[in-house]
Amino acid sequence: MIVDHKTDEAAPATKISWRSSAYPIALLLGLAAALVALAMAANGSDAPAETVGGDFPAFYGAALIAADGDWDNLYDFDRQVAAQADLQEFEESARYFAYPPQVALAHAPLAAFDYGWAYLIYTAVMFLLLVAAIRLAEPMLPWLRGRTWLAAAIALSFWPMLRAVTGGSNTAITLFVIVAAWRLIEEDKQLAAGLVLSLLLAKPQLAVPLIGLMLVIGLSRVVLGAAAGSVAFYLSGVPLGGWSWPLDWWETATTFGRIDSEVNGYSSVSWLGFFENALGVGDSVAVIVGWLLAAATSLALVWLWRRHGRRRLPALMAIAMPGILLLSPHALSHDTAIILVALAVLHHAGRLPRELVGVVWLLGLSQMWIRSIGFSPGFFILLIVAWWVLTRLGLLDGAGEPSAARSLPSRAPSA
Repeated sequence: MIVDHKTDEAAPATKISWRSSAYPIALLLGLAAALVALAMAANGSDAPAETVGGDFPAFYGAALIAADGDWDNLYDFDRQVAAQADLQEFEESARYFAYPPQVALAHAPLAAFDYGWAYLIYTAVMFLLLVAAIRLAEPMLPWLRGRTWLAAAIALSFWPMLRAVTGGSNTAITLFVIVAAWRLIEEDKQLAAGLVLSLLLAKPQLAVPLIGLMLVIGLSRVVLGAAAGSVAFYLSGVPLGGWSWPLDWWETATTFGRIDSEVNGYSSVSWLGFFENALGVGDSVAVIVGWLLAAATSLALVWLWRRHGRRRLPALMAIAMPGILLLSPHALSHDTAIILVALAVLHHAGRLPRELVGVVWLLGLSQMWIRSIGFSPGFFILLIVAWWVLTRLGLLDGAGEPSAARSLPSRAPSA
């Protein structure tokens, strides 16, 4: 049985054509074959990172440093350049790694493989996490049942997700953690949900707002689980970077963020990043306007979550996806892939017209040319999706009670 997307009543399961799996699987296998060919070409290249990988050289270089146990120099730029020396076309260049030391340790096994093979393993893991996120979302979004491969193919047809999965980014991990935590909350396993959310602390600009919103709707055990996970996260880094590793990491991440804003500002999708790209990094007007809009977005999310509470959790998760990216001080074009959660919720509610999908997909595709455009169309994707979620899921209507047509199933809290 599935739940009808326009009511909360049970409806007979619809028959799913074999084509819904066969065609997507064929497309996915074709994409896999192309990536294998590129990876093998990279192994035979003098500059494999120029052939395939995107951001992956940063993780592969960190894996090499971690495998050597050279934790004292993990964030040293010259050390990262040396680690990536055989990957880049130009000397003294590198994709900088600015994640916590635990992330480098998690990638250390990749150091045992040539670059091309390591890239394929990493990409396969990202794809499997995308598939796992789809499967985990089935109880909350029943239309996904039996459509795993179709949903995966659709997700990869969205350029930000395709770029993230095949371009060495870890957005699929973010998506998986968010959906896994949501699933655990629906199953009233709040402590476990908090522990899972703490995995996002490698991206605190996303983790902190989400955990805070859980507190707003009274999910205190989620916050408790996240706090326990935070302690474990800190302690796990001590053997690698010493007791002060968070300070070293924060200093590195902050410095990298400023440099990245100057070099890759065109890829920014947050309020602050978008305005700094338009007016200049550090420009007083850009900083003031960016932070004011980020603060307003934070207050709006708190108001919406407090107003509707856990009974509207699917809709609240939908509005949180564009919201946390807009308020973030550092969010890039490929991060917009997490708005697939919002689009999936809209589809479940019967509020996802083809016209909206067309606009969002075209804007996503146009991010292929953001260097020429000079800014990321992903910024406008976030605004469009946020507005559609607000107006079409009834978050701004009435006194916080969803209409029958917009109601989305969500388990009630246990007594």
